[in-house]
Amino acid sequence: MLCCALAILLASVVEPGEGTPRTLFGIGFTVYLHLLAYAVLAATIGYAALSADRRTLLAAAALATLYGAMIELIQGRLPYRTMAGSDVLLNAVGATIRAALWRTLAVRLDGIPDGSSA
Repeated sequence: MLCCALAILLASVVEPGEGTPRTLFGIGFTVYLHLLAYAVLAATIGYAALSADRRTLLAAAALATLYGAMIELIQGRLPYRTMAGSDVLLNAVGATIRAALWRTLAVRLDGIPDGSSA
């Protein structure tokens, strides 16, 4: 989990290269990066908790989103980066979708308890 968070931080604060594609299928390439990065972060937090409980996964998604918001604040202070509220929203969407998928898959495939009574 820590490695994932550090990788996201490093990717978020380095100066972007010139060879980075601007769009993919008409959508900004960074949209995909935000969705994927925070989906993976939420999944690693959920996995670390070894839980499929709704509240735990909601907390995992919220933690991933808060982490992304803090990175946006850092980016706002870097001359070669920009801070955007839309990025925080994308982070939240990616984290929430992945937390929901984790819950579904963890309960069905791995038998991880979902916190509900039988």
